[in-house]
Amino acid sequence: MPLKRNTRVTNSAHSAVVHAEHQNWAVYSGLVFTMFVWGLAWPVGRLLATNLPPVSIAAIRYAIVIPVLFAILWFREGSFKIERSWIPTLVVMGVLNTTLYQIFFLYGVKYAAASDDSLVIGIGPVLIAIMASFVLKERLTGTKLLGFASGLAGIITISILSPNTQVLNRPLGVTLVFGGATAYALYTVILRRFIAANRADNHRPQQSSLSILSWISLFGWFFLIPLSILEAPWTYSWDPGSWLGILYLAILSTVVGYFLYIEGVSKIGAGRSGIFGNLVPVFGVLTSFLVLNESLSPWTAVSFLLILAGVLLVNRRVKSSGS
Repeated sequence: MPLKRNTRVTNSAHSAVVHAEHQNWAVYSGLVFTMFVWGLAWPVGRLLATNLPPVSIAAIRYAIVIPVLFAILWFREGSFKIERSWIPTLVVMGVLNTTLYQIFFLYGVKYAAASDDSLVIGIGPVLIAIMASFVLKERLTGTKLLGFASGLAGIITISILSPNTQVLNRPLGVTLVFGGATAYALYTVILRRFIAANRADNHRPQQSSLSILSWISLFGWFFLIPLSILEAPWTYSWDPGSWLGILYLAILSTVVGYFLYIEGVSKIGAGRSGIFGNLVPVFGVLTSFLVLNESLSPWTAVSFLLILAGVLLVNRRVKSSGS
C-alpha cells in the first residue's frame, strides 16, 4: 500500500511539472507572437505614414483602441473610477506614451527605413536604466554608462551606414525614433514610480494596469485630436488597405499585444518577459525586408549587436563584494 501511495504522489508531481511546462511554453509562444506583432508594426507604420498624415493615423488608431480598452475594463472591473489626485500624473504619462511616442514613431518611419527605425527603438531598456538612475534614484554605474555608449554607437552606426538610402531623410527619421524611445523610457520610469506610490498607500484603491493604460490612452488622445486637425486628414485618400493597417496597429499591436504581454508578466515575471523584447528589432528588420523589400547589410547586424550589448550591460547585475 505505501508503494502505491508513493507511486500516486510521484505521478501527481510529474503531471504538475508537465502541466507547468506546457503552460510556460504557451506563455513563451504568446510572447514571441507579441514581439512579432510589434516588429511588424514598423513596416505597417511606414506603409501608412508614407502617404497619409502621421498624427491623424495615431488619432484614428486610438479612437479605435480607447473604446475597446474601456469596454474590457468595465467587463473586468465594473468601474471606470480613478482618484482625482492621479489625473495630473496620468495626463503626463498619456502625453509621453500616447501623444509624443506615436508622433515620433510615425514621423520617424515616414522619413527613415522601418528596419533602421526598429533597430533604434531597441535602445529603450538602456534609456530606462539611465533615467531610473535620476528619477528613481537607482545607482548609476560605469557599466550602465558603457551600455548607454554602446547603444548610442549602434544608433549612430545605422544612421550613417544604413544600406537604405532611398528615404526622405534618414538622420531625421532615426533622431525622431530616438526621441520616441526617450519619451517612452521617461513614461516607463514615471509609471514605475506611480505604481510604487500607489501600492504604498493602503488608504486608496489599487489601480490596475488595464485601468492605467485605458486612462493614459484617453488623456494622450485628447492632445492628438487638435494636432491631427492641423494636418487636414480629410484631404487625403484613405483606401481599404489604409484602414486595415490602422486596425492592425490598434487591435493587434495595441490591445492584443498588451494583454499577451501582461499575461506573460503575470506567469513568468517582468524580468523574463522583458528579455523577449530584444526580438522586436529582429522581427522589425526581417518583416521590413520581406514586406517593404528594404536592404540589409553587415552594418545592420553591427548596429543590432551594439544596441543589444548596451541592453545587456545596463541590465547586468553587479556582484556584491562579499559574494
